[in-house]
Amino acid sequence: MVEAANPYDKAHELAQAIKASNVYLDYLAAKRELEKDQELKEKLLEFRTRQMEINRTQMLGGEVPDGNINEITLEFAKMNQKKEFADFFNAEGQFIQMFNDIQEIMQKAIESGFEE
Repeated sequence: MVEAANPYDKAHELAQAIKASNVYLDYLAAKRELEKDQELKEKLLEFRTRQMEINRTQMLGGEVPDGNINEITLEFAKMNQKKEFADFFNAEGQFIQMFNDIQEIMQKAIESGFEE
């Protein structure tokens, strides 16, 4: 008889695998590099706050003025011209993609069980 795997143990293994991945390590390195400069760190926090405000408004069904969206888009483009921001946003994007891929794999595997 095959013993069932403990999903909690597997989740801990997955967390460790993620933390050991180059994608995660690159993300941490880019974050630490950016945060060495207090001004860049504060600018990122301000940008994230504005992003969250726009996202919150949209999620609550509110309308975000086009000017606000254009403003944050331009701000992102401007920030991306600085190496530390570009490296951070690139590494963050790769980490988010990996995380989304993992979620999709898990979702498909679970959904396939419902189809049997």
